[in-house]
Amino acid sequence: MREFGRRMNNSGSEHVTWFVWRYQSKVLETPLLPRQGSMFFLDCGRGPFAVTARHVFEKFVEDRRLRRIRSCQIGNIGINPEDRLIASGRNLGLHIATFRVTPEEIAATGKKIVQGTNGAWPPPPNPDEAVFFGGFPGCERGAIGPDEMVFGLYSAMPRLTSYTEHQLCCQFAREDWIDVRGVGLPQVGYDLGGISGGPMLEPVFIDGAWGWRLAGVISEAVSVEGFERVTTVRGHFILPDGQLRLW
Repeated sequence: MREFGRRMNNSGSEHVTWFVWRYQSKVLETPLLPRQGSMFFLDCGRGPFAVTARHVFEKFVEDRRLRRIRSCQIGNIGINPEDRLIASGRNLGLHIATFRVTPEEIAATGKKIVQGTNGAWPPPPNPDEAVFFGGFPGCERGAIGPDEMVFGLYSAMPRLTSYTEHQLCCQFAREDWIDVRGVGLPQVGYDLGGISGGPMLEPVFIDGAWGWRLAGVISEAVSVEGFERVTTVRGHFILPDGQLRLW
């Protein structure tokens, strides 16, 4: 079970990357400060696009308005997300934002594309079924040079505990956790800030092999003593061209 869990976590992790930018004051020569979220690529049959949480994108927009943005990257690819925006869910009350990217840019990140659907989305996983989620917490980011950073991934396969037409929730049960990578389990209160925008994926077994189906986009992660939960916005609001729609 431990080896299977490790392989599934590694497989799911191939579908999530970091979205990071650096900023400084417009009026003072302050040090460059990084800010980040997570992102993934989705193809629903009409070409791939990038997806993150809406509040991550809005924080970038705020920093660009109030501060000086010095760089912005998806993985190692420079990008201006405002120029690439397909849709933001603000007017729909959806914490999702989508962006144009090219297949060449995706290939350069080294990440795999999540396969969506060009028709009706399948129903969500059932409560108590395992799902994967992953993202890049800011607390795992480290500087290794003046213009170099490294990022640490947080991933898990908890049980889905509840869902609505709008969202999916995983409330952690630490008594069920298994250290599949042998590096120790996160402490209570581990700061999950930065994983927003990463995917929640449902494992599917097709033609003798395990794969993944998009379940949702991480919109909130809470980790405090006595309460740990990840919440996602359901993927069925995303249309094949990257636009968003309420059902």
